[in-house]
Amino acid sequence: MAPENENPKKIEIDASDMKTIGAYLLRHPHFLFFSKEIRTFVAKRRADKFGRDAQWSGANDQLVSFAVDYNKGHMDQFLESHVVRLIRPLSILDPIYTAAPSAKVLSIGPRNENELFHLCAYDFDLENIEAIDLVSNSPLVTIMDMHDLQYDDGAFDVVISGWTLPYSRDPKTALSEALRVLKPGGLLCLGLTRVPPDDPSAIDLEKEGATNYLSTEKLLADIGPGVARVEFSHDPIDLSQKGAILLIVRRA
Repeated sequence: MAPENENPKKIEIDASDMKTIGAYLLRHPHFLFFSKEIRTFVAKRRADKFGRDAQWSGANDQLVSFAVDYNKGHMDQFLESHVVRLIRPLSILDPIYTAAPSAKVLSIGPRNENELFHLCAYDFDLENIEAIDLVSNSPLVTIMDMHDLQYDDGAFDVVISGWTLPYSRDPKTALSEALRVLKPGGLLCLGLTRVPPDDPSAIDLEKEGATNYLSTEKLLADIGPGVARVEFSHDPIDLSQKGAILLIVRRA
């Protein structure tokens, strides 16, 4: 029986509790990956272990000029994109909510293993996750161009492309490829930053021939007719500031 003056909103975990919790986490270590700090720590340790430092060396006419260097800088610093904002709503959608461990997933542009570990936290199985990027410090991330995915049609249940389209001069092709490798009924998850048209970085993107998406409506138009329905969408509230555009659609 708890003392009458004990605050029920104060959660205390004693040494005995920690022993039980520790034993559980040893059996289910992927739950640790809900912590950004732990994801980053493990990714850094594994990068040191594998000593991999690969980057795209093929044709780059479909990429903005700074794509490889920009991504490598973020990879070396182990910076995460905002893709967590896509993984959370994805995790509750059918059939992912009950079938995440068996879902085949393609991650486009994770840079390092952080994003893959975050997927594991939501019960996706690392054995079923493929990842591609222009740069890689991990054997789990293959060097590949999103405009020319080397996978069969309908290979995946989920394709996640977080903060990658701004590096493309040909986003319609990148979107077409992402849709092609999805199974019918599969989920395409897209995220990017909406940049106000008068912002200097928006002007720089336009000079590079990239598309500055200003709404989910424009993103849907470029995906084309292969969408059965929109499962989740988000446009920024304050259009005078940079903000996230998020979209999850189901392939027809």
